[in-house]
Amino acid sequence: MSETDEIKVWQTLSAKQKVASVLIADGVSFSYTMDNGIVFSAPESYVKKLIRRLVYAYGCSVEPIINEFE
Repeated sequence: MSETDEIKVWQTLSAKQKVASVLIADGVSFSYTMDNGIVFSAPESYVKKLIRRLVYAYGCSVEPIINEFE
């Protein structure tokens, strides 16, 4: 298993509605709190593709900031 295939926990406070919509469409479970925003688990390769999809297919004007959750 390569590093990009390892499941990690991710967090974002940007473009929350669009991120949530795509995660729901993809069947990815997530949680939401006011402090942490959206928190979900996925491989890094999925997150990179998610960011590209949000910009090119879902109309985000800038790339959403999705960081590994500590």
